[in-house]
Amino acid sequence: MAKRSAPGAEKGPKKSRQQRIFEEAVQLFNKQGYAGTSIRDLADAVGILPGSVYAHIDGKHSILVRLVEHGVEQYLTGTANLSGTAEEQLRALIDAHLSVIAANVDLALVVFHQWRHIEGADRDRIMAKRRSYEQRIRDIIDRGISSGEFRPDIDPPLAVLTILGILNWVPEWFSPNGRDPAAAVSKGLAQIILAGVLN
Repeated sequence: MAKRSAPGAEKGPKKSRQQRIFEEAVQLFNKQGYAGTSIRDLADAVGILPGSVYAHIDGKHSILVRLVEHGVEQYLTGTANLSGTAEEQLRALIDAHLSVIAANVDLALVVFHQWRHIEGADRDRIMAKRRSYEQRIRDIIDRGISSGEFRPDIDPPLAVLTILGILNWVPEWFSPNGRDPAAAVSKGLAQIILAGVLN
């Protein structure tokens, strides 16, 4: 799968300086952590003076906010129009989730690990979007229990956390260039997850 662009991308072969800053931020945040990355680190990675970074972004925190929010929105967008039975919807959600990860594993790692550094109203807004995604999974679980597709003894909140725990661990080991393509990984994870919920 082709790697999806980080926020700030421009069309065409030549990348803007802002896009390069975002791409280098993804790499540095993964390697050094958000707290361990300075504006000077970003400037050095792009090949500009530290003061010049502020001509393209508001600050390090704003970079993290845009990266994480962009990532969370991809999961919401990818699962916005699920249809079919509860089982079909859960399979489709797993596939969409894996597609987002496979498109940019490095960005997925930033989204899952560095969001804790986001503060204030930005944190509240992003947390609300994360809860919306969790609720999307909960709705599928509830629908499956009601329809008889899923086991009646499932603990829905625990099921949601378990599913997210499995899916969000994928970026830690998945490689787009590895032995198993994203579609095969998605199919395998769907089999494991559904084996635990199907009636």
